[in-house]
Amino acid sequence: MKIHVRHIVLGLLLLLGQPRFLSAQEPATAPPNCHDILYLSDGSQLRGQITATLDNGAILSFKTWSGIVMDIPRASVKRIVQRCSEDKLPKVYDFKETGWYHHTRGGFLVGQTYFGENVTGIQLLHSSGRMFSRLLGVGLGVGVDHFGLDGSDVATYPVFAEVRSYLTARRVTPYLAVGAGWAFSGNRTTDDFGRLENWSGGWMAQGDLGYRIGNNFTINLGVRLQQKRREWTSNWWTQESGTDRILHVRFVVGAGLLF
Repeated sequence: MKIHVRHIVLGLLLLLGQPRFLSAQEPATAPPNCHDILYLSDGSQLRGQITATLDNGAILSFKTWSGIVMDIPRASVKRIVQRCSEDKLPKVYDFKETGWYHHTRGGFLVGQTYFGENVTGIQLLHSSGRMFSRLLGVGLGVGVDHFGLDGSDVATYPVFAEVRSYLTARRVTPYLAVGAGWAFSGNRTTDDFGRLENWSGGWMAQGDLGYRIGNNFTINLGVRLQQKRREWTSNWWTQESGTDRILHVRFVVGAGLLF
C-alpha cells in the first residue's frame, strides 16, 4: 500500500505542482532518434527527451513521447540514460569489413640504382583476396615495376602473397599491408659497346603503411626490396663478361583504389 501511495503522491505533484502540459488538441510528436530515460527515486521511469534545464539545473523540462511537457525536480531523478536508434543515425563508417577485396595502386620507387645514382622508378600493383575480419585479410597480387626509367634497368614482374589489416573502425583509418614473393625480369640486348645483358629476377618483399580514406581510396608509404641478377658480356676492344648481383632498396610513395 505504501508503494501505491508514493506513486499517487508523485503523480499529483507532477500534475498539480508543475502545470506545463500541452493542450489535448496538439498532435503528439514522433520519438526522436535519441531519447532520454529518467529513472525516478520511486523506481518508476519516464521516456522522452530533456528539452531544457531550469533554476541552474534544479528543474528538468521533459517532453514525453506522447507530447506532454512537464517540469521535474532534479532531486527526484536518480539516473538519466540516453539511447539512440543506430539505424536512423547518419552512417560515418560503412566499410565492408569481411568478404572479397580488390586493391589497385600505383606509386613511385625512390632511391638509388646499383651504380649509386639517385633515380625515381614507378610501380603498378594489383591484389585480390579475402578479409576474414577488419584486422586480418590475405590475398595474391601481381604487378609491374621499373626501377630505372633512365634505361639502366629492365621491367620487373612481381607475383606475391600479402597480408593486410585495417587498424581502426573509422571512415579514415591507418592500414598495414605486407607482401612477399618472386619477381621475373626481362632480358635486354644493347648496341652500346656491343654489350649483351641477361637479366633474371629474384625474391621480393614490400611493406606499406597508409590510410584508407572512406571506402575506396588509399594513400601509402612503404619500402620495397627486390633481388635481381644481371649477366653481361661486352665485345668492346676485348671480350669481357661478368655478373652483377643486385638488391634494390626503394622507398614507395603511392595511392590507389580499393573495392
